[in-house]
Amino acid sequence: MVVRTLEHGVPGILGSLTDDLRTALKNAEVLVRYRDGELIQARGDRTPGLRIVRSGAVRVGNVGADGKYLELGVFGPGQTFGEMTLFADLPRTFDVYASGPTTIGHIDRARMERLLRDHPELARVFLRTLATQLHAALEYVEDLRRLPVAFHVAKLISTMVRTGKGAAILEVTQTTLADTLGVTRIPVARALERLENEGLLRHTYGRIEVPDAAALRAWVEEHGALPPVE
Repeated sequence: MVVRTLEHGVPGILGSLTDDLRTALKNAEVLVRYRDGELIQARGDRTPGLRIVRSGAVRVGNVGADGKYLELGVFGPGQTFGEMTLFADLPRTFDVYASGPTTIGHIDRARMERLLRDHPELARVFLRTLATQLHAALEYVEDLRRLPVAFHVAKLISTMVRTGKGAAILEVTQTTLADTLGVTRIPVARALERLENEGLLRHTYGRIEVPDAAALRAWVEEHGALPPVE
């Protein structure tokens, strides 16, 4: 069983809106209900549209080179996806599946253009959200340049395990981790060995046990901190 967790650093747009803007979004959307495990969007789909999680949750991830699905996180009520298809005409990046009975608000391009015309302040909210996501992406690129593979493996696993202090289990192979990080299996195997020697996880084929999710997150924060500016 893949542990399901709220994806860190992804803001829920509804919390940033006034009552009037929340009402305008609600009036513009078409509610669609999905069964547990039903596909909501596929990677590469170019159909533009915003998706708002109204109830339930969605699993976000992709299929690795080994054919297994790698779950990167779960979005809950108030969180959105699909902005890039609207504002940059880009294809969708991830496969998204319903996690339990789920209701999604769909807003197509025509309705979104009318919303932005009638409520121009809504554009600032989306700009702030996208800027936050870009900031996180730039930090990730910087981490890739300056930090060892062990850090990236630990950070990836940390985002996949349950928020809290308890233990967690992931069913994920070294190959899938390597494909996700864009490296070979050898440095990933060495990284897992190092993390296991430090007592942060235990790994066997296709399975990673994290005895203390909080301790792993603390290790990631400690080793990812930038040095002070001189």
